[in-house]
Amino acid sequence: MRGVQDGEDADGGASSVPPWRQDAAYVIAIPARDEAARIIGCLEACAQAASRAWPARGRILVLVNNSVDDTAARAMSWAARSDLPMASDIPVDVVSCRLPRDLAHAGAARRQALDLARARVGEDGVLLTTDADTRPDPDWVRANLAALGKGAALVCGRIAFDPAEFNRLPPTITARYRLQARWRRHAAELVARLDPDPHDPWPSHGEVGGASLAVAARAWDRVGGLPAVSHAEDRAFARRIRAHGLPVRHDPAVRVVTSCRLTGRAAGGLADTLAAGLVAGDHPADEDFEPLGMLWLRAALRARVRRLLAADIDPAPLLRWSGFEGRLPDRAAGFGPVWAAVEAQHPHLARWRMRLSDVAAGLPRLVAACRALRPEGDEEHADRLFQEMP
Repeated sequence: MRGVQDGEDADGGASSVPPWRQDAAYVIAIPARDEAARIIGCLEACAQAASRAWPARGRILVLVNNSVDDTAARAMSWAARSDLPMASDIPVDVVSCRLPRDLAHAGAARRQALDLARARVGEDGVLLTTDADTRPDPDWVRANLAALGKGAALVCGRIAFDPAEFNRLPPTITARYRLQARWRRHAAELVARLDPDPHDPWPSHGEVGGASLAVAARAWDRVGGLPAVSHAEDRAFARRIRAHGLPVRHDPAVRVVTSCRLTGRAAGGLADTLAAGLVAGDHPADEDFEPLGMLWLRAALRARVRRLLAADIDPAPLLRWSGFEGRLPDRAAGFGPVWAAVEAQHPHLARWRMRLSDVAAGLPRLVAACRALRPEGDEEHADRLFQEMP
């Protein structure tokens, strides 16, 4: 293995990184901030996953940003070890930087890590990203490459919690997580039944998280990369990909295991979401959740628009009938841009934030709706998917 460490850059850029050859088929980009305790576990898991993707040649890139611990030194030391098995011999780049205060957040760090990764691959390359407190499954790289090879532009993996850590969490937190996980899984199924997407066939899990993303370099270039927003950069990126008409796959075969810590590095991230369960009250649910009626309307209308555009039929009359009075791009732009315009302007598709009490009250109806839509013989398969949750 080989480690390359860049010096501190007060402007947060990567200007002192030497020009890199585009010599990798894929790069795993890992933003890390004060992750000395967990970075080795992440690197070992990534190296194992890379070994199973042979003969594809990959690299690992760790962007250590704004750290005060020895994350970079530990990553460099691990990369330089000579006692690692040959199967794990993947080159590792460790780059240190200091992002300015207004960019010292998860979105900017992940964007910079992926920008550096993009410099390592050609037009046909692949960018993968995970978190420093996360351990990808052994088949993670191979499964991502397979999904991209089937036509996906972006692959979102399933994110599970470390079982031992999860079982040590207070019951209020685990109950809240399980409630929302059940809603998310059933909502994903309902959408897949009502609006089958050939690029994201059922089973699909519906999750989008920076702990497991893979994107084709061509798609990255086309959409202008990942938005460097202060939080939820992963979901913003998925929306950007879809708005350009590029396919997104939520592949249940792509899996990672992440930590259950309650004090995280990213404001508004997973740790903050978990920690909110320590405080009693009827908290807001996940921002992507919506009531069954709205979920059904959105999926059904999207399916109709998708079918009309596939048949080269103007969807404007249908949309006007549904209450839409906005402007649409030319339908030659394709489904992605048209649907993005519909969602942004349709008065009946405006989102409102559900609360946990709404989720608990609506879950039985959502489950019943999914069961009613399942073809005969699919019950066992769907239930098995849900039982895999912590």
